[in-house]
Amino acid sequence: MARLSSVLLFAAAALPYVVATSSSDCGSNEFFFQEKSCCLPQGGQPSPPSPPAGTSCPTNGWYWHSDNECCVPSQPQTPSSPPPQCTDDCLWSSLDLKCIPSGSSSVPSTPAQPTHPSTPSAPSPPSTPTSPAHPSTPSGSCSNNEFWFDPKTCCLPNGGQPNPPSPPGGTSCPPSSWYWHTGKQCCVPSNPVPPNGPPPQCQNGWTWSGGDLKCYPQPPSTPASPPPKPSGHAGYKRHAKSRAFTLCPTPMTACPIKGLMATSGDYECLDTTADLHSCGGCASTSVGQDCTTIPNAYEVACTKSTCIVSSCTKGFKVASGADSCIPL
Repeated sequence: MARLSSVLLFAAAALPYVVATSSSDCGSNEFFFQEKSCCLPQGGQPSPPSPPAGTSCPTNGWYWHSDNECCVPSQPQTPSSPPPQCTDDCLWSSLDLKCIPSGSSSVPSTPAQPTHPSTPSAPSPPSTPTSPAHPSTPSGSCSNNEFWFDPKTCCLPNGGQPNPPSPPGGTSCPPSSWYWHTGKQCCVPSNPVPPNGPPPQCQNGWTWSGGDLKCYPQPPSTPASPPPKPSGHAGYKRHAKSRAFTLCPTPMTACPIKGLMATSGDYECLDTTADLHSCGGCASTSVGQDCTTIPNAYEVACTKSTCIVSSCTKGFKVASGADSCIPL
């Protein structure tokens, strides 16, 4: 009887490792892992095997899965889940889902120093620590068919993922060479992004958020009925303005569409606390700020009516107030 119980227990443990297409294929004590389209046991495998030599798994709840030949999580991954944490001497590969030694990637600058052993001033070039801030050092950890994506400190496949998942509802990715990355919960590029390139272009009616790397829908324009023609009364402009600003639901602001206000009275409803192009007010009336026009900024976001710069183009760094880019 004891032998039969152990056999049944082994069979139950083997069940989670089946190919699935959605969470509905998983049992009550399992969850769906989209990266590998399989069901995994809640809480992980009791005694997982060790990863192959030269690889390891993240220390925060990941373990080696022999069938998929990669590391898998012991709990479902949500947007609030922390990213996989490798040991200090390893880097996470989002393509292979495993930790690989960082030592194999770096082209150490230390060997270059022995070529100048007699010069005591050689140790003084600690000015080069600025270059590691660029992806030059970590990129060596990527394989030949990968490239380094600095905003998320990970390797991505050249050309993108063949069949990427769809973004969550209410978000989208730029249609040109960007796709949804489940592990990072954001949009990532299919090819290396030039450091001084323009921000990604979302589909019509959507706005790019450089803070969390995804597109959000813009509130639709609300056409206003043509205002009455001026009757010669001095209060006309005040009346038209007050009427325009009641067109949108709270907390949206009715912003005149630039170039059309004088003729058609058209407005669009914008959340000026988070809109990238009208941050802090209507940019069409020069009250708000267009965050995408900040010189030398690469990633920007509108947070609580303020433009926030999170990264700059090559040769510049984020200013202390995170509102501009200054030369290195």
